[in-house]
Amino acid sequence: MTADTHYHLLVPTYSNDFNTCFYCGCISAAHDYAPPKQYFEFYVATREPSEFLQVPSCLECHEHLKACKAGTLEERRKFANDKLAKKYAKALTIYDMWTEDELAGLDFSLRHSIEAGLKLGAETTERLSYPGFAFEAAGVQHNLAEQAPSCFDVFGEQFTHFREALDFASKAYRIPKNALKEAFADNDNNFEQAIQAVHKAVAAKEFSQQLKQQCSDFAKKHKQAVIFVHKQVERYLSENEEMTISEALMHLFETRIKPQSRPG
Repeated sequence: MTADTHYHLLVPTYSNDFNTCFYCGCISAAHDYAPPKQYFEFYVATREPSEFLQVPSCLECHEHLKACKAGTLEERRKFANDKLAKKYAKALTIYDMWTEDELAGLDFSLRHSIEAGLKLGAETTERLSYPGFAFEAAGVQHNLAEQAPSCFDVFGEQFTHFREALDFASKAYRIPKNALKEAFADNDNNFEQAIQAVHKAVAAKEFSQQLKQQCSDFAKKHKQAVIFVHKQVERYLSENEEMTISEALMHLFETRIKPQSRPG
């Protein structure tokens, strides 16, 4: 059985999609096969999900997809997107982190580098969000599935682009973009949860620093071991969440230190 004769050419429905990579929207210069021709017999025998399509693709997506064994367009699109995102991760980060307005104060060489990253990041973002196009294959029309527009919510403020939402949230809630982007990924891609998590972490760090400093000052003043003071205060605070550090230190003084300092 000759595999090539069993693949149907994916033909764009509309002329403005001719010579376009189905996966990323760049100019097509090759054909990808879904599934790969070397796995044709496997897919026929196992009846695993496959579409047997010859797909117009750009040279870059075509090269990336040589390592993909998947048989469907959507699986292969995701594989190609993942490869593009990994390859251009630095440019995508620059695109997320910087805006044109922020370049004015930079020296020429750094500004030139950031500008190049912004351009490449913008192009890559557009490629990653490319939805494909309506096409015909083997006499069957396949329309482009309706996709809900992306929406990023920041406490009631709506954004259609992650970059815009990140910039707004960073400035509005005074959180560095790098920290906020990491928190966003660690909190179910939710800006509200990310902002709360960052603020909670900052508050916890400040509290820890205050606890350390106040316990150290108290230990020095009352000639106590710092570790003893710290452990006792932590225990008091864990037993009563409404108690402040100062109140815990006062309680320690009244119950464990003051009685020992009275004359016999």
